[in-house]
Amino acid sequence: MQTNITSFTLRPLLFATALPVCLALGMALTRSAAAAPADDPLPVPVSINALMVTMIDHSAHHIWDMEAQDRDLSEEEWRTVEYFAIQLAAGGPLVALGGSGSQDTAWAATDQWRSYSQAMSNAAMIAMDAAKNKDKMLLSSAGDALIATCLSCHEQFKPESPTEGILHQPEYDHLYHLFE
Repeated sequence: MQTNITSFTLRPLLFATALPVCLALGMALTRSAAAAPADDPLPVPVSINALMVTMIDHSAHHIWDMEAQDRDLSEEEWRTVEYFAIQLAAGGPLVALGGSGSQDTAWAATDQWRSYSQAMSNAAMIAMDAAKNKDKMLLSSAGDALIATCLSCHEQFKPESPTEGILHQPEYDHLYHLFE
């Protein structure tokens, strides 16, 4: 009889404990499923060209400008290299997703486009290492790798548009130094 009474009195306690645990587990699983990335990445709402003109080219120029200095760089200049190298490193995967431009999806679907995007990020990571170690030779290597990647990519995907900001439309260069 005591066993039945104990079982009878434990059942509500187990139910009262198990129910909140199951609910919490269910909520946690629902949250993690909702937080998990979707199979398809979010679409990039602007064109690759817009990203190139406003982010990629701008970031690369800061790296090239710092590399071209015929002197040691200051702490602030190394920080500038790091800042723009981070943007450029993130830009590679971003442009690999494509964009809203008429040719963006076709470009992003090619292995060569992804290769150039990765090469750009790799060069930016070298620039980040150069900034961390304050190494001008490494910064020069990063700059050279960026130039080679940009020229090769333009030759293959946009031969009608030269690199180095010659055809920036609209022209944003005057905005680059507003906050420096």
